[in-house]
Amino acid sequence: MKLLAPILCAIVLGSLIMGSVGYRTASNIVINAAEGEGLRSAQSLREFIDLLISRSQVALAALAAAPTVKHLVLEGGSSQALEVYLKELVNRYDIYNSIIVLNAQGRIVASSSGSTGGDRTDRVYFQAGMKGEHYISQMEISRQTKRPVAFISSPVRDGVKGPIIGVVMAAVRIEELSDRYVAPVTLLGNYGYAIVANDAGAIIGHRDAEMLGKSIPEELQRRLSSIQDTRAVFEAVVDGMPSMVFVERSQFTNWFSIIVCPIQDFYTATNYLAEVNIVLTIAIILVSASVIWFIIRGITKALSITIRYANDVSQGVLNSSLTIRREDELGVLAQALRDMVGALIDGKMRAERSAHEANLAKARAEEASEALMAGMTYASRIQRNMLPTDNMFKESFSDYAVMWLPRDIVGGDIYWMKQFDEGAVLCVCDCTGHGTPGALLSMLVVSVFEDIVGPDNCHDTADIMWRLEERLVHAFNVNANERCTAGSIRDGCDLAVLFIAKDGNVTLSSGHTHIFVCDGNEVQQIKGQKIFIGEGKLQNKKAIETVHIPANPANKFYIASDGLFDQVGGKLSEPYGYKAFKRIILENHHEKQSDISDKVRKAFEEYRGAEPRVDDFELISFKP
Repeated sequence: MKLLAPILCAIVLGSLIMGSVGYRTASNIVINAAEGEGLRSAQSLREFIDLLISRSQVALAALAAAPTVKHLVLEGGSSQALEVYLKELVNRYDIYNSIIVLNAQGRIVASSSGSTGGDRTDRVYFQAGMKGEHYISQMEISRQTKRPVAFISSPVRDGVKGPIIGVVMAAVRIEELSDRYVAPVTLLGNYGYAIVANDAGAIIGHRDAEMLGKSIPEELQRRLSSIQDTRAVFEAVVDGMPSMVFVERSQFTNWFSIIVCPIQDFYTATNYLAEVNIVLTIAIILVSASVIWFIIRGITKALSITIRYANDVSQGVLNSSLTIRREDELGVLAQALRDMVGALIDGKMRAERSAHEANLAKARAEEASEALMAGMTYASRIQRNMLPTDNMFKESFSDYAVMWLPRDIVGGDIYWMKQFDEGAVLCVCDCTGHGTPGALLSMLVVSVFEDIVGPDNCHDTADIMWRLEERLVHAFNVNANERCTAGSIRDGCDLAVLFIAKDGNVTLSSGHTHIFVCDGNEVQQIKGQKIFIGEGKLQNKKAIETVHIPANPANKFYIASDGLFDQVGGKLSEPYGYKAFKRIILENHHEKQSDISDKVRKAFEEYRGAEPRVDDFELISFKP
């Protein structure tokens, strides 16, 4: 059931998403198609009415150009033959209510009804015709028939570009236009219908004849007046019902062809799609759930048997049987479990046989490890006892701090100090390697210092370095020829030797070890020479430089091994370097040396982070 629940949830969610996407896609297609059909219907209606009116106007223009009409308008006489022709035109074009011919004085000289003599000088269609315009009026009520009509007029000219000598006018029956061409339009849904309105908002085409001449709803009229293009689609309340409205505006008559479809009818297809989509989604969920149920039921039954067998094995019961025989992955799993149990039984027997031997080997290894650690701990005690005492530093310096941190129990970093009448000698040494090899070499260096440094040369730091070089070269058996070629043995040390006179002057020599002097204003970094003591490359004492630092009550000295500066850390896993160290000792110059050393170590540890120590670390600082 725990497996079935998330699968069913995934199926339901997936079906709902697919159904929703499918419905949205289909409904958008249907709605776009319906909107397109509405616009095409409005366009078709507009094109048909434009064609009808234009044909009528063309026919009227042809009549105005007829010689009989021109002759009658200019000369007068009998109009009987022309009136017969006008009646034929009215009968041919169903939408004509009447046709009349007016002379330049606005008098009727011929009409389809046979009446003549009437004065029409006050009519707009006559005035427009006399100006040479082809006129189409808004809907008006005919004075003769009292029915809604639209007037179309064309000027009668004497020649192609001659003067205007009269006007031909035809009254178009609006009712006939509505009955034949507007009312039958129901192209959208079951209840869609068409309306034709003029730019004043009067209805000139409607399925209900009683609506002719009335104004369209105020909201619809407002929306029509805001149309910038020749067509538009929008929602509006028409005849008290929310509807979709599709509009096409005629640039010929300036009339609006409007298709109205109630919104409920417009969305009938999409509502049907929604119902079908819901039914299909539910059916897919039920069928999928049933199939998954039977599949998972078969899987979970086999899994339950397999899990019980695995639980027995986990509790040490190895004689249970697993009876599952299948050709699928569960069968493979069952066979693998059986093979595993067989291997466990064999392994258990072998393990029992070797357990006693392993216990004996473990005991021997633990004894050896304890003996080794005891020896290393004793060696560390010996190495620490070789370091100068605190009293020696107190007697030689006004303030000092010593930080000596071997990477292992013992290390290759060492410092040595001896006092004389003239001052004190301080040697800071970083021997090759770390751990036991470095510690052995450091003890050798300390024993050599005890032998070579005395009152006669305590102030000569270059001589001390040279004598150590000679002794180590001899101890490492580096012959004279090898001195110039770097020798075959690279054991030795980086070394800084300082003589601190009692008057505060300091003399120093250094090989691969930097010495920092801070007076509170700046940090002077005295870089060590590229000299490795014990390598055999030094030819004589003159190759070793000596630096003199005059006494200054503000001076503080710092000597550190490369275990500080070469430590990898930070975001980019780069060496710690000198910049941060110099900033710390300068910013905290007026504090005690022990406090400054603590801050250096704290910054060092934060920078190192989770990175392992790369080397031994010692920092000796003092104020003369």
